Amino acid sequence: MKSSNYRRFPVLLAVLGCCGANTAFAQIPTKCLEIERVLADACNSACAGAQEGENEMFRFIVGPQPIELSDLQATWATPNAFLGWVQNATTASVTAQLNATITNCGWLVEPQGGILPAGRRVLGITSTNLCIAGNSFAGLNDTLFVIFQAPGNTFGHFKNHNNNAGITTFPSGPTSYRTFQLTMLSEQCVDSVTYNLSLMVNQYGTYGGSYTDNDGSSLEVSWPGAPLVTYVNDGCQAPITPFWTQVTTQPEELPCGGTTGLAGIASGNIAAVFWTGGTGTFTSPNAYSTNYTLGANETIGTTLGFCAVSACGDTTCSTVDLQVEASTALSIDPDGPTTICDGTTLVLTANGGSAYTWNTGATTASISVDTAGTYVVETTNACGSVSANVTVTVNAATVASIAGPAAVCAGSSAELSAAGGNSFIWSTGASGDTISVEGPGTYSVIVTGDCGADTASISLAPAEAVIPTFSAPISTGCEPLCIELNATSDPTFTYAWSFSDGGMADGPAAQHCFDAGVYDVTLTAIPADGDPRCPGILSVPDIIEAWLTPIASFSISPTVVTLDAPIVRFMDLSTNSTSIQWQLGTLEPYTSDVSSFTYTFSEVDCYTVALLASNADGCSDTAEDVICVEDAFSLWAPNSFTPNNDGINDGFLLITSVRTPEDYLLTIYDRWGHALASLTDKADAWAGENVPDGVYAWTVRLRDSRGKMQERQGHVTLLR
Repeated sequence: MKSSNYRRFPVLLAVLGCCGANTAFAQIPTKCLEIERVLADACNSACAGAQEGENEMFRFIVGPQPIELSDLQATWATPNAFLGWVQNATTASVTAQLNATITNCGWLVEPQGGILPAGRRVLGITSTNLCIAGNSFAGLNDTLFVIFQAPGNTFGHFKNHNNNAGITTFPSGPTSYRTFQLTMLSEQCVDSVTYNLSLMVNQYGTYGGSYTDNDGSSLEVSWPGAPLVTYVNDGCQAPITPFWTQVTTQPEELPCGGTTGLAGIASGNIAAVFWTGGTGTFTSPNAYSTNYTLGANETIGTTLGFCAVSACGDTTCSTVDLQVEASTALSIDPDGPTTICDGTTLVLTANGGSAYTWNTGATTASISVDTAGTYVVETTNACGSVSANVTVTVNAATVASIAGPAAVCAGSSAELSAAGGNSFIWSTGASGDTISVEGPGTYSVIVTGDCGADTASISLAPAEAVIPTFSAPISTGCEPLCIELNATSDPTFTYAWSFSDGGMADGPAAQHCFDAGVYDVTLTAIPADGDPRCPGILSVPDIIEAWLTPIASFSISPTVVTLDAPIVRFMDLSTNSTSIQWQLGTLEPYTSDVSSFTYTFSEVDCYTVALLASNADGCSDTAEDVICVEDAFSLWAPNSFTPNNDGINDGFLLITSVRTPEDYLLTIYDRWGHALASLTDKADAWAGENVPDGVYAWTVRLRDSRGKMQERQGHVTLLR
C-alpha cells in the first residue's frame, strides 16, 4: 500500500479548537522543544516606518514538560542581543489585534502565568512593536500560544539571503551558515537550526532579487532526529499551523476480497474526518482508524482517501493505494514489445485464470496478432469475472525519401531533407535529417527506423545560367584609350565588369581607360531576385587594343640669347615616334622635320617653339617651349625721382636689357655709406621711405643672359 499527502515530513499536532473543543492526536517531542519553522525575511512594507527586525517570527513545539517563559532563552542568528520575553498590557493588546485579523477558526493565546504547556505549539514574535498588517494570520485554523520579545531590537534577528540583486534559477551567493537556537536553561536543553543563506528562496521559488522579492523567505525544520531544513517562501504569511492529513498505515498486498486496517492523522482545527473511495466497505468511515474490505472485482487495486474537514468547512485529503496479490489478478504477457513492424507477429498470453475469452473470438490462453488494435481477454477467478487488455501498435516498414530542388547553380548551396526514419547517414558523411550541399551532383542517404533501413538518392541538375552580352563603341585607339562599355542583355540583371589590366566596375555601363596593350573584358550577370537562373559570365579575349602614344620632347640650347649671339640649337628628344614636325613662332613661320638643327634669330622677342611627334598608328603628341632673344647687355638709371605720390617718377627704378636677370641686387646708400635699402627684384623701385631729400649713391649686381656678372654704380637725387 502506498500513501501520499501534502506534508513534507510526518508530524502530528496537538489541536486546541477555537470554540472550546480540544481533540488531541499529538506527537509530543521527547526533548524539551523542537523548532519547526522560521520566518527569516518578514514583510513590513504595509506599515510606514516599520522595521523588518520587529516583524520576524518562529514556531516551535513544547516537549513533554511545560516551560516557564523566564526559563526560555533565544540566541539569534545575527549578533543581536536577546532582550527577554515580555507579557503585559501591550502584548495583550497586540494579541487581540492579531486575532481580529483571523478570518478562519484559529486563535492566538498568551501563556497563563507565563507557562507554556507541554505538547503545545508556540509562535515567537521578535517585538511587540510589529506591523499588524505585515504578515497575515487570516488563514490560521489552529490555536497557537504566542510570546513576544521585549521591543528595542530593530536589527534583523535572522540573516537574509546573500544572493545578488539579479534573480537566478540557482544560488549565486557564497555558502554562508547561520544558527538560531532556543535553550531551556534549567534543563540545559538546546534545540537549534543551522541554515545556508545562499539557499533561501524568493517569492518566485528562485534566488536573489530585491528585499521585496524575498519577503516571506522561511525555513521549515523537520523533527524528530537531526533537523532537516527545507527552504520555502509563502509570501507575507505568518508561520502558522497548516491544515493537513496523512495516512500512516502500510498494509501488505491483499488477497482478493481481503481486509486491511487503516489509520490516519490530521493537523489543524479539525471538525470531522472521513474515509472515501473504493467499491468495498469501511467499518468506521468517520474515525481516525478503520478497517476496509475489498469489494467484488477489485482485482488490480484501488485508491482510498482520508479527509479532514476544518471548523471553517475546508476539506483536505491524503490517499493510499491498495494492491491486490498478483495471483488473483488477470494479466496479458506479450512475448516482446507491443509495437511491432509491419509483416511481423506478436504472441499475447493470458495469465491468472483457467478459461479465457478474447475479443478476437479465440478461447486459448495465447493468441498471435499482426494488426494494430486493443486486445481484451476475460476470465473468471477467485475475484469473479475480470478482464485485461493490451494495445498493439504496428509500424510501417522504413521507406527513405529525400526532398530538395531539381536544379542548383554551380557553387551555390541547396538544402536536402530526408524523411522516413529516426537516424540518417548521408553520402557526404553528414548525419541528421537535413543537410546543406554545394553545387550540382547526386546525393544519397541511409535512413534507419524502427522497422529497418532504406536508401534514397537525389540528383541535382545544373540550373540554367543567363547569357550576358555587351557592346563597345570602339575597340582600338591611342592610349589612354577611354571607352564606355554597355551591357545589352536583360536590364534587370546585376552586372560586374573586370578587365585584364586589373580594373573593375559595376552596373550596366562601365567606363574604363586602358594603357597601351591588348586586353580581355569579362562581364558577369546576376539575375534579379525570383529569377531561377544562375549567374552567367561572358569573357571576350583581346577585345580592346590601345596603341602606344609618342611622348614629344626636345631641348633648346641656350634658352636665352642676345642679338650679338643669336644662334640656338634645337634637338628632338621624343620617344615612340616615327616622324616629327618643328614649328618656330617667328615672324616668318619656320618648319622642319629633322631631329636636330640650329636657327639664327634676328629680332628681340620671345618665340614659341612647338614639336609634333607621330607614329605609324596615327598617335601623336605635342611639346612646346619658349625661347627669348634679348639685346646686348645695357642698363639705364634715372638721376633723380620725386616720391610725392603724383603717379609720375615716384620711385627709383633701374631698367636693363636682361628680361629675368639672376642674382639681382640693388643697394641704396646715404652720404656716409650706410645701406638704406636692398632690392632683389628688378621690378621693385625704391620709394625713398623715411629719408630726407638729397643725393644718394647706389650699386647694382646682376647676372646677364649669358651668365656674366655685371656691376654698375651711380647717384640719384631725391626731390619731393
